[in-house]
Amino acid sequence: MNPGYFINSYYKRKIFADWYRKKSYMDLMQKLLSDRVESITTFILANFGPLIGFYLANYFWGLKAAVSVSMVLAIAEFFLLRSKNKKISVFFYFSSAIVVLFGLANLIIEEPFFIKFEATLTNLFFAIFFGMSLFKEKSIVQEFAEAKNRTSEEQSEDKSYFFRLFTAVWCLYFVIKAVFYLWLNFNMSLNEGLILRMIIGKMSFWVMMFISIGLPAQVWKILEKFKLFPSQKAKMQISFLLQ
Repeated sequence: MNPGYFINSYYKRKIFADWYRKKSYMDLMQKLLSDRVESITTFILANFGPLIGFYLANYFWGLKAAVSVSMVLAIAEFFLLRSKNKKISVFFYFSSAIVVLFGLANLIIEEPFFIKFEATLTNLFFAIFFGMSLFKEKSIVQEFAEAKNRTSEEQSEDKSYFFRLFTAVWCLYFVIKAVFYLWLNFNMSLNEGLILRMIIGKMSFWVMMFISIGLPAQVWKILEKFKLFPSQKAKMQISFLLQ
């Protein structure tokens, strides 16, 4: 038999094996990416579904429709989670309560004064909620991360510092947004203010979500580089005392 036959067969098998390994690797990467996207999407909808529904409905059909849609979504999502026996986060209870209470107030109180200041009050409530979690064992951002298995439940001083920093940034974000909305109320008409609130509020929110979900590893490295973690500061203090 021609020796070339065996050589050609060997290379054909090798080429096929290499192709199959690459295909299996690509299939695995696509599955991991798909699972990651699904996990993030589920997390966002489970905690911010009513708020997202409000923004979309407000863009297409106006404020009244947006209020009604967000209220319906909040109530429907609550019963859906309960029917599936899924754990409902404290943040979901809080955000849904805000949506329903302010939604009812918007529908009942048709005064422009309330509509203008509702967004400022909402952001202040969120700032207080995030700020209060800084005094708990685990901040609200850490609870989010653990609920989505993005970090272990094992506690450490550095880990607590890291998530408290993110929580403090979110708290500051809500305060800044509340102050900005207040400035809009005194310097622009109701319609102009609503348009700017929708554009700036939506863009800034998604930027914050991207930083919180997509860049934690990079932020951790930056904190390590500048030795800002409590464990690093403690080592520096010990080294200074031993000199």
